Amino acid sequence: MSLSITPLDPWVADLLAREYPHRGYEISTDRIRSRKQIETAQAALISKLLSHAVSHSPFYKKRFERFEKAPFTELPFTLPSDLTAPESRFITVSQSEIRRIVTIGTSGTVAAKRLFFTDEDLKATEDFFLYGMSTFTLPGSVVAVFMEGPAPDSIGWTLRSALGRLGCETLVFGLIHDPRVAAAWIDEHQPAVIVGLPGQLVLVAGRTLHSPEFVLLSADMATPSIRERIEERWKCTSFNHYGLTESGWGCAVECLARQGCHVREFDILVEIIDSGGRSLPEGEWGEIVITMLRRLSFPLIRYRTGDEGRILPGPCPCGSPLKRVEILGRLPRKGAQGAPLRFYDVADSLWRMPWVEDFQASLRYGEGDVPEALNVTLAVTEPYEDTPDRTARRLRMVPGVPEEVNVLVEAGDSLPHRKPKRDWEN
Repeated sequence: MSLSITPLDPWVADLLAREYPHRGYEISTDRIRSRKQIETAQAALISKLLSHAVSHSPFYKKRFERFEKAPFTELPFTLPSDLTAPESRFITVSQSEIRRIVTIGTSGTVAAKRLFFTDEDLKATEDFFLYGMSTFTLPGSVVAVFMEGPAPDSIGWTLRSALGRLGCETLVFGLIHDPRVAAAWIDEHQPAVIVGLPGQLVLVAGRTLHSPEFVLLSADMATPSIRERIEERWKCTSFNHYGLTESGWGCAVECLARQGCHVREFDILVEIIDSGGRSLPEGEWGEIVITMLRRLSFPLIRYRTGDEGRILPGPCPCGSPLKRVEILGRLPRKGAQGAPLRFYDVADSLWRMPWVEDFQASLRYGEGDVPEALNVTLAVTEPYEDTPDRTARRLRMVPGVPEEVNVLVEAGDSLPHRKPKRDWEN
């Protein structure tokens, strides 16, 4: 049976037809005909973006002053630390045109990042949410959102606005602090679709009498094992979404093939680079770099995300030529024996252990900034005497994990005071 093409494809095709009708290649509003269509449009958007940024953004005027004739892939990167500078260095419009300001806190003494969005920027995200969600959301569905909201212009608010165009009833719960409360709320409202963070939804799945048909996992990494656990407990189908605040929250989402997330390529250019900043070909893992092609109000050009991923080679089984990305989470750290140590790999191993209901993980460092111990706290419903030992044995098989693995077991099915997003604990 053939798969339906991702709804992002006809959306991007329509944008191409309306904004680049004179390009000379075959134009269609029902689907993208070739990679050439996308790449030609992206080249024009990059040219416009660079001209605008150098003319109106003090930051990019200075950053690119010695790179006037350099190819795009040789332009300097924009770093997260650059976003901690005064916003006037990036903004190219009047402050009166800014609709939402987002401050992203950082650890230590580093100043917080600040991002600015106009009505047009937020509308582009709403459109992406609409078409991405329509992959598995039928008109008139009840959708439950366990993410930031329902304040104006929050993720929950934007999803509700987008899905309102499908006639859906979108209920915004917010982040989950007590899995039991969230489970009762699901049973009360019986949504067909649930949106939330993987590490939070896995604690709710299986507690409910009602099971959603579809689940969108967003805002954090979704390992294969956590997806399998959620799908097994709810008998549902899960989809993965990749986005970050810097991209306007939406970046790429899976289609029915569930073989990588399709990028909204008319808005975002994705590159993969190695640790030295060199571009990598499709299929190779490296750091994800994004350029916001149409966001002229607050340009973001060749921004290093700190996330590890790759662009999948070849077309998607759904038939769309839109690029697809796979994500492993934050870039790996240096682990034991020089192997890369990924939180993604540790989390995937832990979720494969049937006795693990919840966990926290941290590292203790020795000389040379190399981890000398992995410390893990588990929540288990049925603790056994050998639980720490068998957990440690499995974790030592994960690449980069040091020989010393300390496991503490707590009775229960969840741990209190855990961060919404999964990462190494400080």
